[in-house]
Amino acid sequence: MARDFVLLKIDTERHTHGAEVAKRLRGDRTGGIPWSVVTDATGGELVASDGPEGNIGCPVSPAECAWFVEMVRRGAQRLEATDIARIAAELEEHARPLRR
Repeated sequence: MARDFVLLKIDTERHTHGAEVAKRLRGDRTGGIPWSVVTDATGGELVASDGPEGNIGCPVSPAECAWFVEMVRRGAQRLEATDIARIAAELEEHARPLRR
């Protein structure tokens, strides 16, 4: 993922101006945490973790995992299909034991 993504965690409680940055990115959307967004180089939103069934949080269900992979696809520039398939497989391996 590092070829196409810079991962940045914003802690709204502990980071200076974290709440303001989160508000700018999330706007009025509600839902649980974690919440994530993929932006372009200028900070414009490409896709957020608000999937068809709501915020995917830490994806576990098949629908949540599918939306996360869609987020990766939408943000990918240099990742190849095989890279994205490997990310999807690793996410599935992580999520499967967490499903009820």
